[in-house]
Amino acid sequence: MHLKPGVLVALVVLTALGVGGWWMEARRARERSALSGFFESQPTNMASRIGGRVARILVAEGDRVRPGQALIELEVDANRADMRAAQAAAWQAAERLREARNGPRDEDIQRQRAMVAEAEAALRKLRAGPLPEEIREAEARLDRVEAAYARARAGARPQEIEGARAAARQAAARLAAAERGPTVEERAQLQARLDASNARERLAAQDAERVRSLHAQGAVSRQALDRATADLETARAARRADEEALRRARLGTPPEELEQSRQAARQAQAALALVEAGTRREDIAAAAADARSAREALRLVRRGARAEDVQAAAARVAQARAALRELEEGTRREQIQQARAGEAAARDLARAAALRTSEGRVISTIVGRVERVLVAEGDLVGPGAALVRVADTNDIWLRAFLPEADLARVRVGDAAELRVDGVPDAVAARVEAIATQGEFTPANLQTPGERGKQVFAVRLRLVREDPRVKAGMYATVRSMGGWKATQ
Repeated sequence: MHLKPGVLVALVVLTALGVGGWWMEARRARERSALSGFFESQPTNMASRIGGRVARILVAEGDRVRPGQALIELEVDANRADMRAAQAAAWQAAERLREARNGPRDEDIQRQRAMVAEAEAALRKLRAGPLPEEIREAEARLDRVEAAYARARAGARPQEIEGARAAARQAAARLAAAERGPTVEERAQLQARLDASNARERLAAQDAERVRSLHAQGAVSRQALDRATADLETARAARRADEEALRRARLGTPPEELEQSRQAARQAQAALALVEAGTRREDIAAAAADARSAREALRLVRRGARAEDVQAAAARVAQARAALRELEEGTRREQIQQARAGEAAARDLARAAALRTSEGRVISTIVGRVERVLVAEGDLVGPGAALVRVADTNDIWLRAFLPEADLARVRVGDAAELRVDGVPDAVAARVEAIATQGEFTPANLQTPGERGKQVFAVRLRLVREDPRVKAGMYATVRSMGGWKATQ
């Protein structure tokens, strides 16, 4: 049978359309059945519990780091000072606890006993009243003060005035002699004394030489030689003194001696003027005040202690005895507990201060690679601020969304096969977790078709680390447990 050309073309077109539609529908089915997603990771932001200025940056972006490796150093001078202060406070608290446990020292108890004895003696003295000798002493003082007051009111006696005048005349005469200097007769007398001293020295030297010769012959004793030698030294000293006196006489009175004589003359004249002027009114008033004070003191001594003074002394005795009992009984248990609690608190504060100081070095807690350094040297950062971002190259996963209808085919731990963009061969993975709650679910599920729109998140992790796979790369899931993508 022969077909017309028009019918043949129509058949060919319809056949092509059918095959094309089938092919497009199969492709859409494969695309609908494929699961895709991108790799994710959770980087760690390294920070410090304290704030401060960035002193040094020890890593660069791209560096691989390990746990315990230092990343950033902050200035911690103030924290070190706080740590030393806290350590000192902890030491003080420990010493206070040790002191509380040891109790009072024997020296403290003996000192408190002495204070009790002193307070008891003072109380007995107040209760017994003044002693006879204390009254006599107060009376004698009153007599002396009243006699001085009487002399002040009466003024200077004639013999006192005459004595002051004689002293002034003597001081003036000594000043005149000092200003005049030695006379010719005095110089001659000094020269005669020097000549006599020279003669005595020569005679003593001759005697010493003669005795020395006799002693060498054994004719005189050692005592005779020592006596002759001493006589010679005495004669020489006398001669030197006479020479110095003659020299001073020839030079005249030294300036310092002349000034001393002038001062003495002025003082003697001032004393004479005071005596002749009589006692000043303020001196009489002061003597009268002393007399009144002495009479009041005598009255108080004769009267004895007041009742309130005795009561105050008794209270001091009771207080001293109570303090002694407290020392003898030792430290109370409550005080030891308080000291122990204070020591523990101070020790914890010292540890906290040391921990804050150690936070000046920001260290890595994971094995990873530095993604980004978020600060620069000299920056001032606050507590908890992110300083370095470190990514764990092993901590990378893919999240895909599995339809509800296929959920029963996949379990945690199932093997999976991935196709990663840019990686030619398949990459092995394993199902790490499956969400327990669906996503993209309508508010009210009415029909089976609508229920089919619900998906569950599945997290896949590579079986082994692959340096070709990085966070942010897209991948397609080809198979996962009992589920396979349509070929």
